[in-house]
Amino acid sequence: MELQCFEFNPIAENTYILWDDSKECVIIDAGCFFPDEYETLRRFVEAKELTVKHLLCTHFHFDHVFGARFVKEEWNVPVEGHSGDAWWETNNASVCASFGIRFRGEPPTIDKYLADGDTITFGNGTSLQCIHLPGHSKGGMVFYDKEDGVVFVGDSLFAGGGMGRTDLHGGDYEELMTSLRSRLFSLPDSTIIYPGHGPTSTLRTERWYHNL
Repeated sequence: MELQCFEFNPIAENTYILWDDSKECVIIDAGCFFPDEYETLRRFVEAKELTVKHLLCTHFHFDHVFGARFVKEEWNVPVEGHSGDAWWETNNASVCASFGIRFRGEPPTIDKYLADGDTITFGNGTSLQCIHLPGHSKGGMVFYDKEDGVVFVGDSLFAGGGMGRTDLHGGDYEELMTSLRSRLFSLPDSTIIYPGHGPTSTLRTERWYHNL
């Protein structure tokens, strides 16, 4: 599997594109906000001759879905996320405004609900396991590629011992800690984490930071 990360929008969110030799690809957390960021994403897909098969959302906070409607309309794919984040579908614009940012266009809705244990497949047998990881938001999901030893964790965990805030709607610190201990840190220590903001790390490193 090949991977490209783009840092988008005023909150420096990581948008990921994954693909393999088949040229089918998955976009995780379309955070593109400015017109030139839309173009950056479009041009990359075109230059690599990729076919977008899935648009996955680790959670539905505004900075992770700024570009979801664009991706949906540009490549005719549904927006996929967990039902626990349904509240954000109708409240993203107002929450975004409270941070001094105006949502561009109409906020997206979730077209296809993902559940814990679902498997996303694309390309030549590449698969991502969906793991429900509530705490940063009620609908928090991580996407785990066992074969390549990588997991896309959204804002549930950051490099250097950090984790996502829990003071927004649906957030719960104790729930997040329980999710991390019982679910994310049950994966192999060598697993590389790709977070929603900032650099990559490994579960071994983050386990040390969290004394687990």
